[in-house]
Amino acid sequence: MPQPDRWDLLIKRDDLTVSEIRAVSCPRLEPGQVRLAVEKFGLTTNNATYARFGESEIPFFDAFPGPEGYGRVPIWGYALVEESLHPDIAVGDRFFGYMPMSTHHVVAPEITPRGFADTTPQRQFLHPWYWNFERAGAPDGLDDRRALIHPVYPAAYSLADMITRQAERGARSVIVTSASSKVSIGLVEELAARDSGLAAVGLTAARHVEFVRALDLYDTVASYDELATVEAAGPSVFVDVTGDAKVRINVSQRFADDLLNTTLIGFTHPEAAVFPPPGLGGPEAEGFFTPAVEWQAVEEEGADSYYGRYTKSEDRFLESTESWLTIRQAQGPEAIAEVFGSVLAGKLPPDLSYILRP
Repeated sequence: MPQPDRWDLLIKRDDLTVSEIRAVSCPRLEPGQVRLAVEKFGLTTNNATYARFGESEIPFFDAFPGPEGYGRVPIWGYALVEESLHPDIAVGDRFFGYMPMSTHHVVAPEITPRGFADTTPQRQFLHPWYWNFERAGAPDGLDDRRALIHPVYPAAYSLADMITRQAERGARSVIVTSASSKVSIGLVEELAARDSGLAAVGLTAARHVEFVRALDLYDTVASYDELATVEAAGPSVFVDVTGDAKVRINVSQRFADDLLNTTLIGFTHPEAAVFPPPGLGGPEAEGFFTPAVEWQAVEEEGADSYYGRYTKSEDRFLESTESWLTIRQAQGPEAIAEVFGSVLAGKLPPDLSYILRP
């Protein structure tokens, strides 16, 4: 059936499998505001996490609320300026940032060296990382891959900085769960590019073992069921990307005597929980919040230096994904809802992703 020109894709807060497409109006802009037309975006487990934890202590649904009982899931993507009442932002300008699953998004920009900060009060409860938009150039050959990877690669890169420091303290290996995820692959690829000297142990679901081994990035690859047979040279760093209490406990207890550091960052498994479970072995687990870690690094190192090395690393990783990651295209709210449902249920294979256009 024909879709409206302007719409929101609404997700039921108490049942994330239920979605609804609703037409929206085009309200008049206030002075200084800008209307963005969402161009394209990718979906990863990161977006599923926003939805699952939409009512948590970081209430992601409150960033882009919908009608009673519904919310708009946050996405990261490219947008074009459709209308501007800001003197320093022109129609046609292109930006990358944090937006809702909608055709359009209104922001109140304050110009920054890399783009603008959205000063809309409704979103100020989030870390500034979420409401800063980056100015983007014209699409290039890596544009679709960047739309997909750029929201999650900062986690991989910041983790690599942290683990490099752990290597300087004597770490000899890194044990990574959800080894098929983009964050884990990006992390291990970056450590290899740095010639860190760390042995990489990748743990994953049994159905993903063959894919992870074929990447030829990890020194050891095993399924969670094979954990008892896995060896890792100590001291080791344990990075959990699953958020799964059972996985966290089993891995930490298996290597407890050799763990130098345990870092909890991701929530790729549907059973993921925000807080660390009791019973973790080894050192006290440390939560890793990428926005805060990145902003601290920028403050200490300087924006030009940090983002200069970051961009080189990300571009290298984007090029490397061409050997293993297939990207398909889809358009329209129904297609977006279908892909989101697959991501939420963990049904998309790790070597396939979608770029979506409203």
